[in-house]
Amino acid sequence: MKRISLSAVFAGILVGSCAGMLHLGCSSPGKVGDGTGAGGITSGAGGVVINTSATTQGGVSGAGGDGGTSGASGAGGSPVEGTCGDLTITPNRAPVDVLLVLDRSLSMEYSITGDCYCALTATSQGSLCQPVPANCSTRWSAVVPAVDQTIAANPSLNWGLELFSAPDAPACSVSLNPQVPLAVNGGADIRALLPNLTLALWTPTATAINSANLYLQSVKDGNDKVILLATDGEPNCKNGQANADDDTAAASAAAASALSNGFPVYVVGIGPSQALSNLQKIAVAGGTKDFYHADSPAALATSLSTISKMVATTCAFQTPQAPPDATLVYVYVNKTLINQTVNSADNGWTFGPTTSDIVLTGSYCTDLLAGSPSTVQIIFGCPGYIPQVNIP
Repeated sequence: MKRISLSAVFAGILVGSCAGMLHLGCSSPGKVGDGTGAGGITSGAGGVVINTSATTQGGVSGAGGDGGTSGASGAGGSPVEGTCGDLTITPNRAPVDVLLVLDRSLSMEYSITGDCYCALTATSQGSLCQPVPANCSTRWSAVVPAVDQTIAANPSLNWGLELFSAPDAPACSVSLNPQVPLAVNGGADIRALLPNLTLALWTPTATAINSANLYLQSVKDGNDKVILLATDGEPNCKNGQANADDDTAAASAAAASALSNGFPVYVVGIGPSQALSNLQKIAVAGGTKDFYHADSPAALATSLSTISKMVATTCAFQTPQAPPDATLVYVYVNKTLINQTVNSADNGWTFGPTTSDIVLTGSYCTDLLAGSPSTVQIIFGCPGYIPQVNIP
């Protein structure tokens, strides 16, 4: 048996695109024993030592595994050659960054079913609905619980928030720094902020998408990133000025620019359909084909939930540590070895930002994103290890 350090074999299993189990170890009749010591764990069947400090300090004697003898104990124990054990841990799922770009224009006080108000206020810029629908809900009052519900249901996503226009700022302005930066706890901060916001004039959609694009380029965490635009349509503030001129063309160009940097733009249109047809142009330019129409609180919650689940399904996986040798990494999909690729369009896999990140490419990624059930296994090989084409 050998000390497991830089020459260990680590085998990982991740099921689908979500959580799974990662197995670290070599093929062996031995099993991990109870004994632990400073710097290591000693197992049966010869006493495998997992030594995190890469020294000769061993663990205490482990119970003999099936068919094996008790392991050697203490510093410098002399394990038997050729035997490895199994250690199972839970891997991390590759996170995705979602920047919610949210419209806070005064028209968000309109009814979600029509371009009229459920109740008139001092800031109302239109007329009262005639008649006022039963249980009339404003667009903004539907947004707050829908966002809250979506964030609560998707804790694995890193959330951030960009408002347009920016609070406490001149008309048609958007902050280059989002109100809630992308972070593991960003969702909680958004949920705390939204109920206390007030609305303002104008809908600088193009500026908001451009600001989101610039911000995402500055975030160097290696995660996939998307923009989730939620608006009641009618982009204005053309050329950055406080006006009602249609600015759909500039908003679409901004979405195309974001997509070119790897940030697809998902669009949710809130309100009656006649005011939202321009949003399809933005969604197409942003690489997501069409917008999601939400003309009721339930439809809004469903749209946000659908998009969140879609973006959370990623082709990227993270192992808990880097492979001992990046040239000896073997990836299996549904028990069959697949090729490492250089071009992300080819069928196979590639490393992500680090050698701890494994990304499926080509048809393997397409199938995974389409919901095809796939078992992904990752083996970190020992020197001289010859991978099987198919594994049990």
